[in-house]
Amino acid sequence: MDPSEDSYCPTQLEFGEAFRSAFHEFFGNEKDLQYELYDLKSEGSGPKAKWATFSIRNPLGGRSIVFRFDPDSGTFYAMLKIQVIPGEEDWSLDSFFQKNGFSEIGSAEVQNTAGEWVFHSLARHYLGTIFSHCPRILEADYKLEP
Repeated sequence: MDPSEDSYCPTQLEFGEAFRSAFHEFFGNEKDLQYELYDLKSEGSGPKAKWATFSIRNPLGGRSIVFRFDPDSGTFYAMLKIQVIPGEEDWSLDSFFQKNGFSEIGSAEVQNTAGEWVFHSLARHYLGTIFSHCPRILEADYKLEP
């Protein structure tokens, strides 16, 4: 499909570009860290068909950070996913940051003050907080709870 035909394609492209750019700014090349970056573009129909998703994955650590945006509702999700047997655990990054005193604001506050550059603001908020307070969060030996 031609990207100009899909009204959600610019949203998905801008979302992925914002998070990829911020990742490189804070952490450098993902290959040096043995991480994988993914821009996932949903296709088809259903409640999550138009969502933009960006993931940072550490395959050796069994952890990923997933950012999702629903353009229909303006809802944003930031989750840490940890592979466990059987399945995986999901941790809200907003809750994790607030519980540990890393940040007092969440995605709603960032979106309310971001203006035109909402995706860049979200990316810089989350990846900047991780860089400053918990840069090893994707490593298997990083303790999430004391």
